[in-house]
Amino acid sequence: MNHPDGFDYLLRPRLENEHRFGFIGVAHDAATTLGNPGARFAPAALRQSLKDIFDWRLNNHRLADIEKGVIDLSNVEVVDFGDVALSYHETDLTVEETCRQVSAVLDAGCFPLIVGGDHGVTFSAVKALHASTQEPIGLIQLDAHCDLMNFSQRQGRYSGSSGMRRCLELDRLSGGNLVQIGLRGYTSVEQYQLGDELGLRRITAADFNEQGPVRSAERALAWAGEGTGAIYLSVDMDVVDPGEAPGTGWPEPGGLNGQQLIDFVRLVSPHISAIDITELNPVFDTKARTTAVLAARLLMDCIASRVVNQAQTGS
Repeated sequence: MNHPDGFDYLLRPRLENEHRFGFIGVAHDAATTLGNPGARFAPAALRQSLKDIFDWRLNNHRLADIEKGVIDLSNVEVVDFGDVALSYHETDLTVEETCRQVSAVLDAGCFPLIVGGDHGVTFSAVKALHASTQEPIGLIQLDAHCDLMNFSQRQGRYSGSSGMRRCLELDRLSGGNLVQIGLRGYTSVEQYQLGDELGLRRITAADFNEQGPVRSAERALAWAGEGTGAIYLSVDMDVVDPGEAPGTGWPEPGGLNGQQLIDFVRLVSPHISAIDITELNPVFDTKARTTAVLAARLLMDCIASRVVNQAQTGS
């Protein structure tokens, strides 16, 4: 199951692990015809950045968080499940194969850490989470864009512009449980009006800046968690201001800063069932890999926050 260039961070026999995480790469950006292609290289870049954290920061299975103190990771397992086998000539097959792989990670008792690829990969992963429970699910989308396009001749039905539209076609995901955070700029009238009609919850980038990460996280969890049994978190890296995170497919002026995004992810991670990072584009990143490093930090924050929360609450 492991990727040959990846990692298998295992500190105890599997039966004793309280926290199991599964890394999945989805190196797909074939439908990226409106923005900058290159997100297919993100799984490799993020895999290396996350591995660097494990290699350089761990000391005797422990990690020091500057804000939270020493975190014991001796009961944590992170397994690299490799990259999904893709069909670039037929997107439907890629959707199904990605869904199958995420389902396998869930069936293995692991918390999915999914790395795209363009934002279209989110639908496949949400579909897998949807199939894993009989209850309604919620979705928190961190993104500059609505992603509610139904179809375009250039991109088809499964693209980074259509991911949320496809997710809303699932039986147990209602508009009121989809929270869109970081939206800004302009969109099509069709997508804007559809969001209104379906009752989607919005926290624009301006709203977020005014109310801050804590209030935004509280509202997002309340909306996505209302009557649901699981919450999925999707992070499109273009939610961050492009001056701070230039390595993305469609940079949008304005946006959250890196610290705001980090704070938000740390707050909501104990309450979610899966996370993805999408639209990380190493081709347009800085030489210092600024955007990839931020993305790896978010995954590490997700892991550490879940560990700390369980240690504090016992749940």
